[in-house]
Order: sequence, then structure tokens, then C-alpha cells
Amino acid sequence: MTTQIIVMQEFRELGYRLFKGSVRTDIRCAEKNQITVHCYNKNNRSELVFFYDLYIKTMKKVNANYCISLPLIEDLLNDERNAELYLAYYNGKIVSGSIILKSKNNIFYWINASNSVSLKFKPNHKVLSHIITKYSDIDYINLGGHIMIH
Repeated sequence: MTTQIIVMQEFRELGYRLFKGSVRTDIRCAEKNQITVHCYNKNNRSELVFFYDLYIKTMKKVNANYCISLPLIEDLLNDERNAELYLAYYNGKIVSGSIILKSKNNIFYWINASNSVSLKFKPNHKVLSHIITKYSDIDYINLGGHIMIH
């Protein structure tokens, strides 16, 4: 298991040149396809329910043996000092979303879910790009754990 961390001081110095070319290309692809990103408004619970459905489908697709409950996610999102949900839209429909957990100087990119059909438009990269830009003044963004198979 490994984790990837973006050192935001490096991002402030290099901008998106910090990332490999394919990531920058994917962000431009999302922009070309008019993917937009908005922060979840807790007064619009239907967005959360729609995201949660995407999350459950994503977890099934990747054969995950666990799922975080909707009440826990909702409880975390009730205080935007602790967590936020960012939603990507294509043609006015939610196609992807990510939940971040926050501390004073760090962001943890916690849950990501997306519609398989829309992945060609690179909404996940657009969401992450939005988060990086919004929180460019913090110290680190932790992209979470990844299993490495050798």
C-alpha cells in the first residue's frame, strides 16, 4: 500500500507543470467537454443521494468489500469545516464526485465515485483540479492509499 501526497509548496511554485503530461491533458479534456464542478450544498440533499448511488455503484464495480454508510457521510458533510463534497457535472447532470476531509493545513482526498460512461470526459481529474486550485494555500493534499501489485 502506498499513498501519494501533493506538496502544495511545489504546486505553488510549478503550478500544473508539477503533474505529468497525461494528467494535464486529462484536465484540459474535462474543460474542453465543459465539465463543471460545484461544492455540494447541504440544502440540496438530492445531490448527496445521487452521489451516494454513484458511490455504491463504483464500489461494486471495483469489488470493494466495504462501503461507508450514507448517514456517516451526511453527518461529516453537515460541518464544512471537516468535510466537503465536490460534484462534477456534464450537461447539467452529476457524473462524478469526491469527498475531502479537512484539517487546518491538510486535505485528505477520501471518497471518489463516478459514472463509468462519463469517464471519457475526465470528470475525476476536473474535480481534483478544482480542489487543488481552491486549496492551493494549504501544506498538503493526500490522495489516499493505493495498492501496488508487483
